[in-house]
Amino acid sequence: MGLLSFLSGCGKKADLDESVLIQLKRAGSDLSKPHKIEFFLYFPSQTAAEQAALRIRDGGFEIDVRQAAKGADWLCFTTRTMIPKLSDLQQIRRDFESLTAVIGGDYDGWGTPIVK
Repeated sequence: MGLLSFLSGCGKKADLDESVLIQLKRAGSDLSKPHKIEFFLYFPSQTAAEQAALRIRDGGFEIDVRQAAKGADWLCFTTRTMIPKLSDLQQIRRDFESLTAVIGGDYDGWGTPIVK
């Protein structure tokens, strides 16, 4: 799916990753270079966020568990430096959505600064 499906909310979840990559490329990011990608997982308690962190840490991710900027939720702020390849990002989405479903949280996607 293209960018229009993402913007209209009609696309599948996997298309969100593709849409972000399209936006990055249009903004001038060199997708062949490593990016520090930030992933956002929210949980209703610190304990749940820390459980997620324990499971994620072994996958080469850096983790920071902290209270979310708004509301009472806890953020499992996860970063990984990697080349932003669509299939890898889609796999991470599937893994994080499965993990948050089990622990009772919400995967809220990813972002990264532009890399020239």
